[in-house]
Amino acid sequence: MNITAAVAALEQAVAQQVAIGGGDPTVEAAALAVLAAIEPSMKQLAIDLAEQASHEIGAQLPDHEVEVVLIDGDPALRVRAIEGDGAEMTPGDYEARLTLRLPELLKDLVEENAGQSGDSVNTWVVKALSSKARKRTERGGKVTGSFEL
Repeated sequence: MNITAAVAALEQAVAQQVAIGGGDPTVEAAALAVLAAIEPSMKQLAIDLAEQASHEIGAQLPDHEVEVVLIDGDPALRVRAIEGDGAEMTPGDYEARLTLRLPELLKDLVEENAGQSGDSVNTWVVKALSSKARKRTERGGKVTGSFEL
């Protein structure tokens, strides 16, 4: 995500609007002051949007970890597969039973996704639940290192 390009596009849009004002130096100075004042907020907004995107993508990719990283001051999404613990479950490992009541639409989605992955519904659900259970429950909020906005 290129924050610099977004800020430049906003500056250009404001400059066009100021030009409509007839080139009044007071209006130009006010516009520049407003842009300077909101630039850090715009950068933070971009980071917040990237964080929201990472949560939404992560929810759709239960076997992947999605995180926001800063590259040259711009947020980027990093997606990587979560490696299993190496212990694949065999049919004999299933000792517990759980009965769920699901909305029909969700049941259909589970069956469709299981079919697309070539798994049985039970195997697909176990993989999805195992992946989710291994994930950290809370993402974000921690920034290490330093950066300038």
